[in-house]
Amino acid sequence: MLILKLKEAQARYNVTNKALAEFIGVGKTLVSDWRAGRRRPSYERINLILGAIAHLGDDEQLKLFPLSISELLEWRDLNESLVTKQNENICS
Repeated sequence: MLILKLKEAQARYNVTNKALAEFIGVGKTLVSDWRAGRRRPSYERINLILGAIAHLGDDEQLKLFPLSISELLEWRDLNESLVTKQNENICS
């Protein structure tokens, strides 16, 4: 399963929801939904998000941590994700 790590990427490169939404032409609510995992962007929009972060992101951070698809997406085994979720539920 692909996991979108938008919240982490935005924090690392100092990109706000508002700036990202305006740059790619969507509403802030949609960006917020992507961050929270309530919705998932299309593959086309993932490319737009990467371009936006590269354009809007902090230059120093981009030099220190070059932007790549792995900064935004992570592959997780579905079984591993279920075990992690179950463990989180037990601990809370």
